[in-house]
Amino acid sequence: MGDILALTNNINGFDITSNEAYDPTIRFYDWMSYEIINNNPNYIFIPFGTGQLYENVMNIIKKELNYKEKDPRFLGDYNILNNVSVLGATTTNPKSKADKLYAPYLPFANYSKQWIKYYKYSGLTGQMSSVYNINEKFLNVAIKIAEDQEINCEPSGIAGLALLLQIKNKIPKNSKILIVNTGKTKI
Repeated sequence: MGDILALTNNINGFDITSNEAYDPTIRFYDWMSYEIINNNPNYIFIPFGTGQLYENVMNIIKKELNYKEKDPRFLGDYNILNNVSVLGATTTNPKSKADKLYAPYLPFANYSKQWIKYYKYSGLTGQMSSVYNINEKFLNVAIKIAEDQEINCEPSGIAGLALLLQIKNKIPKNSKILIVNTGKTKI
């Protein structure tokens, strides 16, 4: 991907030759995405493993802001939607408790960075939208909070809370925050 940007003398641009350009799947998690954005949050914290939920939320936002035909499932406020920051929580730590988020060879990691950059510069998302690496100490605190509140989840599912705890000083106190808990798998 970097080669294409270098060859086109566009180092700080974005590569649209990856995957399905800037419109990856919008059918995965579409109902969940509408449930999330209908709450009118200023910040959305989402676990980022494969990135499909994150991508779908971003694409639903783009669809609602750009397309003339609106989906009847959207019941939110367009002014809030236009500025919402979507923050993905992942890890690069192979020993992390958030084992479903660690994916060193995920093929779309670089694609996601370029794609999010496009959304930011197009005014389709808030400026804090990105995928962030969580620190294990904040994940441990998030796990403890979830246990104390009897929230059914696994470490990967509550990673959004860990990210909020990690960057809480960068989020205005009066913000409406939505943390997605992707739950727990049975093994």
